[in-house]
Amino acid sequence: MKNLNCINCGAPMRIDVSAVTAVCRYCGTVHTLNHEDTDYFSTFFRRMGGLFSGDENEQQRKKRAEELWKNADEQNFECTDGNNISIRYMYRFRIDDTEVFVARRNIIFHFLKNWTSEANNFRKYTSLLDYPSADTRNLASFFPTVSGGFELTDRTGILVITKNEDEYPLCLFGRLSGRHTAWIISRLENLCCVLEYNGLVHPGIGIDTVYINPYTHQASLYGGFSHVVKNNSLSPDKKTVLTTKHNLLGLRNTAANLLGFERSGLVRSGRDIPPALADFINSVPKHDAYEDFEAWDKALIKAYGERRFITMDTDDEQIYGNPR
Repeated sequence: MKNLNCINCGAPMRIDVSAVTAVCRYCGTVHTLNHEDTDYFSTFFRRMGGLFSGDENEQQRKKRAEELWKNADEQNFECTDGNNISIRYMYRFRIDDTEVFVARRNIIFHFLKNWTSEANNFRKYTSLLDYPSADTRNLASFFPTVSGGFELTDRTGILVITKNEDEYPLCLFGRLSGRHTAWIISRLENLCCVLEYNGLVHPGIGIDTVYINPYTHQASLYGGFSHVVKNNSLSPDKKTVLTTKHNLLGLRNTAANLLGFERSGLVRSGRDIPPALADFINSVPKHDAYEDFEAWDKALIKAYGERRFITMDTDDEQIYGNPR
């Protein structure tokens, strides 16, 4: 994917789901794309959205993946131990003082300031995660596994985590349908329950930190763990007391972004967005993640009908029927 750099600070910009504007998450600059860039990113988002197709065989899937990597860029890091690390990445973006490189089987977090404390916090809260004894879905695989950390010669540092080859950040998919957004909400409710179980608040749940496998409909929370805090603790900027409700608000804002809206509270129902889906995304989070998951379960049935057993080759219309 082509990367655009901010004309003011040089940081990589994130393309809005409309493919009309780009936003710098570091300095706040908003840039309106020219027609050539708009066409390019609209095509890219459509290609990424095509990965949700359920009628592809393994060979077709691999072919699609290879096409995505044709325009991959390279980045070299020089380590203080004398080694050089070279990566090939599809996408690069920046959140605050962290650059993120999305490689094929890894995500590389480049901490530009206070890298030691940032990396230590990331390691601390990912290693402390515990899971209910009744966990049958191996939820640990949907959270980061750190594979290495390296100090660089410019006094910054990188942390490397592993990912599945078919996992991509949500921000690369552009605008999604209501149905696809609904299954992402279901997966995020699961992840928020894990955070609740551990008494942790992740203040950065969003389309930059959540990764999905479009073929298996699995979602993972990989980014932003350097800013995780205990429930009822001050935010990293010391301005807000964070509670587990912030996890659920992040979930709602993520869903709103996927549907093309700026945040929760602004989602409007329409042809592709049943009223029950819009109402849930706009609602105030429940007291805890378990209660919120129950509320979502009811909203999901109201929006798309009762679940029913299906075969793998069943299409959306057979699965969900017509929204109420």
